[in-house]
Amino acid sequence: MTANALKRVLAAAALTSSACGLTLPAVHAQNNRMALKMSHELGVTASRYKYDEPGLVTIKANKIGFDYSGTYVFDSQWPNRDSWFFRGDLRYATGKADYSSSISGSIDNLEDWYYEVRGLIGKDFNLGGYHLAPYVGVGFRHLYNDLRGVSTTGARGYRRESNYTTLPIGVIHKMKLSGQSQLHTTVEYSHLLQGRQEAKLADANPALANVSLRQKSGYGLRFGTMVRFDKWSVGPTLIVWRIKPSEIGGTPAVFEPKNNTVEFGVKAAYHF
Repeated sequence: MTANALKRVLAAAALTSSACGLTLPAVHAQNNRMALKMSHELGVTASRYKYDEPGLVTIKANKIGFDYSGTYVFDSQWPNRDSWFFRGDLRYATGKADYSSSISGSIDNLEDWYYEVRGLIGKDFNLGGYHLAPYVGVGFRHLYNDLRGVSTTGARGYRRESNYTTLPIGVIHKMKLSGQSQLHTTVEYSHLLQGRQEAKLADANPALANVSLRQKSGYGLRFGTMVRFDKWSVGPTLIVWRIKPSEIGGTPAVFEPKNNTVEFGVKAAYHF
């Protein structure tokens, strides 16, 4: 091999090495852009809420919700592809509700709100073209519904409080869209560990005692898909609850009928 040929081979090798040195980190950065990172999120949701005791009671409301999420990632540095994470969620939603019953008539413009606290732990898996982040945790949901007042049939209402302790199990799917945007989709099943219904029956009739009724069976479903940009995300959300009848209690004996809740909304969030 001549000296000139040797120089050409060495130059080609140096160029290839340089190109590899520039390309590999860029490819890794592109694939790792969807990885969960230490972050905070503030969100606002406008939703339509409907609570239904089939054949008995319907409560409808337009709600505005506010939420905060904080994510802590335990080990997200290269070259680790998969990372454990912890996420804490806080949510509050409120809106004036309209009550209607086949038995006791209707009342409008009632106070109705709930808050929810959740702690989740999961792992973020980098699967090449997309990420999957399964998680499990524990949650608590408190609902306050004030039915005090006189209905169209002359019936008097009372205050209700629902408390659910839940086991949420879900997965987040993340994929890249055009440019810097991503699509994050969450699907979740939430098992009711324990429920308790507090009914302030004395509000309607001082001769009646307030009751606390245990609810042992039910579940929730949660779905959301968000288009995420650098600092903002937006998309639809859906929350569903299916709760079985409570135990019987009180004198005279009463129980909380089976009930369904559907809340559909649009959420916008800021990430920092």
